[in-house]
Amino acid sequence: MKKVTNNKAMVSGNKVEKYLSRHEAASFLRVSAKTIDRLIRDNRIKAFRLGRRVLVYSETLTEEYLLSIKPKFKNK
Repeated sequence: MKKVTNNKAMVSGNKVEKYLSRHEAASFLRVSAKTIDRLIRDNRIKAFRLGRRVLVYSETLTEEYLLSIKPKFKNK
């Protein structure tokens, strides 16, 4: 299947991709892979490691998550 980029989600045929690699997420948002790393570190988007790969949840690549204000305090 050929991958098609849509403004709302990454689509492969008629199926919405649940996870994206760092580089796919970076090209979707039109930013660098380092920016994706920073967004993950700042808890602005959700991701997980699968071996050496970092996979990003595609549903977190929205303006709501990217522009959200996170509290800067530590829970005890």
